[in-house]
Amino acid sequence: MAPDLSSLLLRAQEAAHLAGAELRPRTVDWLAVDSDAGHDVKLAADRRSEAILAQVLAATGLPIFSEEAGWIDGGADAADFWLIDPLDGTANYSCGVPLCCVSIGLMRGGRPCAGVIYDFNRDEMFVGASRQGASLNGAPIRVSAKASRQVAILSTGLPVRADYSDQAMAAFARDIPHWKKVRMVGSAALSLAYVACGRFDAYREQAIMLWDVAAGWALVEAAGGVVRADVPDLGRPIDVFASNAALAAAHGRA
Repeated sequence: MAPDLSSLLLRAQEAAHLAGAELRPRTVDWLAVDSDAGHDVKLAADRRSEAILAQVLAATGLPIFSEEAGWIDGGADAADFWLIDPLDGTANYSCGVPLCCVSIGLMRGGRPCAGVIYDFNRDEMFVGASRQGASLNGAPIRVSAKASRQVAILSTGLPVRADYSDQAMAAFARDIPHWKKVRMVGSAALSLAYVACGRFDAYREQAIMLWDVAAGWALVEAAGGVVRADVPDLGRPIDVFASNAALAAAHGRA
């Protein structure tokens, strides 16, 4: 029998809250740089948050796949497993920019089915699951109702594995004028959480890893939104677009 989603989400919230409480002070040892190459940076904070999440989530009996360590307590044949990003927005965190979070997704049957995103700087806990709805600090949330890109805010980004060629950047620039505003906050998980609660109207990113978006993917769908994405794959980057149904339809025609 599959574990109960409600109890799993409670455990995920506990894990996210504990990790966030340790991340919030930004102590010197947590800011130590583990690696800094190309467009990516990793801190001790990533590993230490991962250890807290893994310890708490282990009680669920489900295997864990983490951005930092890969498989923990299980393997790729699991039907249900946790997919975690212990610190999404590491570069922001390193500079003291308060746009980062703990992201915990639950994969079931090869797709995200539930998610917890904790913005520890603002003490905002986003929670959502299939057929259970989505909430922010316990209050229900929904995606926006905007139906046109001309009045909508798009959140996007340029992840580590993005195509930075002249052609790709030109295509990116051609799309920008179609939106009312475009924002880059430096955290895919927070961007999706903001779509889920209507702060942003859409999110799009290319060549993003599944652990960056799994929790937010589930949140957007739980909040009544639509996610269009490549087949979920832990081994390769995917392209993702998330919004309400009207904007998703418009995006499909663009």
